[in-house]
Amino acid sequence: DLAGDLPPHRVVPRSHRTPLPIRVPPHFVTDPATYSYPRYLEAKKTVDARALNRRVWSRFVDELEASSAPPVRVLEVGGGVGATVERVVEALEPRTTDALHYTLVDIEPDNVEAARGGLRAWAERRGYNVSGGTPQVWTGGPVEVTVRFVSADLFDVAGAYEGPPHDAVIAQAVLDLLSIPDALGALAPLLAPEGLWYLPIHFDGVTALEPQVDSDLDARVERLFHESMADPSLDGERAGAHCGRRLLRHLHDSDAALLEAGSSDWVVVPQDGGYPGDEAYFLHHILHFIETELTGHPELDAEAFAEWVATRRRQVETGGLIYIAHQLDALARHR
Repeated sequence: DLAGDLPPHRVVPRSHRTPLPIRVPPHFVTDPATYSYPRYLEAKKTVDARALNRRVWSRFVDELEASSAPPVRVLEVGGGVGATVERVVEALEPRTTDALHYTLVDIEPDNVEAARGGLRAWAERRGYNVSGGTPQVWTGGPVEVTVRFVSADLFDVAGAYEGPPHDAVIAQAVLDLLSIPDALGALAPLLAPEGLWYLPIHFDGVTALEPQVDSDLDARVERLFHESMADPSLDGERAGAHCGRRLLRHLHDSDAALLEAGSSDWVVVPQDGGYPGDEAYFLHHILHFIETELTGHPELDAEAFAEWVATRRRQVETGGLIYIAHQLDALARHR
């Protein structure tokens, strides 16, 4: 069984979900006074929905349906606010799969609580009857779904697990925060033979903000932000800014069979003077990440960097900032 009250540490994972796009006029967007990580996860739903590699995703769903006897068992680490649960259920509803057991693990209790409430509401809107807290059971729809919510570190979960193996392990935008070999090694025993690794949205070394503010300063901010993703405590093992390509190499060099890989770039472009959904908040939060990491850095003039951040925020508020981040998705079979 998965322990539900293990001590959280190590990482703050990320996730995604997909809302209907809503046009937000630029005057409605202001620099937030406070920042909420669950809101950031909600805000990037539309960004992730555009980014996910369709070929990799389609192959994952096909393989999951073909290789799994009911119930299909899925473990997601860094599950955030539950976006991938929705995506998997939507994909399986028109197929032959009639039962899904899904375990969502996230280190942040706030994310898990947001997922619990959000998924209940989403399932009820789709016509499911929802009962229980954890596990949460959905009946009356095309797929009978059981969702278990666990707030814990993935390494603790992996070490404590004694249940049946899973048909798939999903980790979205998580492995760039960890040592890839350590994370894959910890999770591998939880996968059934021939089980699937679905590993989308892993950053791979490009952050682009347009228009330019100052070409030299822009380049320096990008370089230092990428360098900040390294973790000296992991003795260079953390993939950081080049996680995507290193993930592919580790999968290739391991016992896993790499089935598909492809790009999943975040591309946020203003439309009609604003941004879809809550993507302006998403951009403000990206700038918040950069500002938090680099304020006080010895290679940056404090006044110039503060003005750079203020300029970027004004670009968001006027619907003028374009943001691109290069990422990779991978699908592999465990052997």
